[in-house]
Amino acid sequence: MAAGKDLVIGVTTVSVGLDPMSTNSNVNERISNNLIETLLRIDPKTSEIKPGLAESWEKDGDSALVLHLRKGIKCHNGEDFNAEDVEYMFGPARYMGKDAPGNALAKQFLGPISAVKALDSYTVRVETSQPDPLLAIRLASWMSQVPCADAFKAAKSWEEWSHHVIGTGPYQLVEFKPGEMQKYKRFDGYWGDKAPADTLTFKVVPELAARVAGLFTGEYDIITEVTPDQIEAVNANKGTEVVGGAILNIRVLLFDTRNPVLKDPRVRQALAYAIDRQLIVDSLYGGRTKVPQGMQMDVFGDMFIPEHKALPYDPDKARALLKEAGYKGEEISYRYLQDYYTAEVSTAQVLASMWKEVGFNIKLELKENWGQIEDKESDAGRGIINSSNGAYFPDPIGQVYRLFGPNGDVQPPGWWKNDEFNKMGEILMTTDQAARRAAFAKMLDIFEQDPPGTYLHQLTMFYGKRKDLKWAPTYRAFMDFRAGALAF
Repeated sequence: MAAGKDLVIGVTTVSVGLDPMSTNSNVNERISNNLIETLLRIDPKTSEIKPGLAESWEKDGDSALVLHLRKGIKCHNGEDFNAEDVEYMFGPARYMGKDAPGNALAKQFLGPISAVKALDSYTVRVETSQPDPLLAIRLASWMSQVPCADAFKAAKSWEEWSHHVIGTGPYQLVEFKPGEMQKYKRFDGYWGDKAPADTLTFKVVPELAARVAGLFTGEYDIITEVTPDQIEAVNANKGTEVVGGAILNIRVLLFDTRNPVLKDPRVRQALAYAIDRQLIVDSLYGGRTKVPQGMQMDVFGDMFIPEHKALPYDPDKARALLKEAGYKGEEISYRYLQDYYTAEVSTAQVLASMWKEVGFNIKLELKENWGQIEDKESDAGRGIINSSNGAYFPDPIGQVYRLFGPNGDVQPPGWWKNDEFNKMGEILMTTDQAARRAAFAKMLDIFEQDPPGTYLHQLTMFYGKRKDLKWAPTYRAFMDFRAGALAF
């Protein structure tokens, strides 16, 4: 066990960069708001928008918000944080410029934001290119973290910056060894309630058995990605317990339609119909998660389409589609990692068996890292890969349209494109709620008729922890170790 209030967290991997605009991943989100903060915050229990770096805000017309920053905020390097930091970090050097290093990733989340201007040292005006019903939510969510501008300017490269990010959060970075560990310490100059832990150390322990053993011996205080088959053992061990469950994220598969076999939508439909999703939920997750009703979540509220149901498990239909498409047993690659996602290896093996049952020839390819998964130098070999689709906003803009729309991960590299889907997305970006809802219902249908991928189940995050440690996970990948979320 770590001494005193020094937490050690055993993880499968650590992020390759700490600026959210450098890496959009669950493991980057894991630390995010402990280090860098957003202008506004979303209450994890009520989803209400609350003050963050900005203590108040008001609308300015239909397409702008004016935010008033707190005074006395310090950066981890001791410098003052003010409106100039906000303007610069959303500006052309980091985000707004066409060739800015953070543009490609962040525009999925911040797309309508067209200008961020400092009106004075503590007042910022955020403008959008059109009325945006989600602007305040965007400024409280992933990709809206605001690091400190002077430190960013001093960095020699984007990569160096991503390994030495300076923010305003309750913890500051001490050490970062890519692929091995990250260490943080309490920032005593924090503007809010002081962090409860003296240090946080995220240590890479790829094998689940080693993480569980380390939890039992006290080497780790918390471990991530506990699989459901290990929950009983962790709970039975004296002094440890499992917390967590399904989060606001859908576990998905992506199809690269540049693969000649996957060009035909009937082949992709067959892949989707051949999956017994409920069997995966029951057998690999012990029923501790659920199959979504398409690419949507209950948190969407009025935008949720209850009449849209999950795809049925229909192996006969899958076989018929393959026959109709003229599939002749051509090999399709399925690339995956060593449990980046909970039970990823087991899930890949189960899926391959289900696909084989209807006549697919699937080549399972276990890879060491995301670079090998994406394999941009050799596109022809890729077919199916794993991903997840987080509902970063309580609205489909922040989920299905973010990932599969024109600024997402799938369309820009040419994996898939559907013009009708994009037209519906344009309507989704307006403020007419009835039109938005109808457009989203159409998008759900298009997703299944011309699949860019398919969904499996709601993503889970199970953690093992010391029983005497008062900490509960959030409904996202973020591990909150701030005051009020952690106690010893």
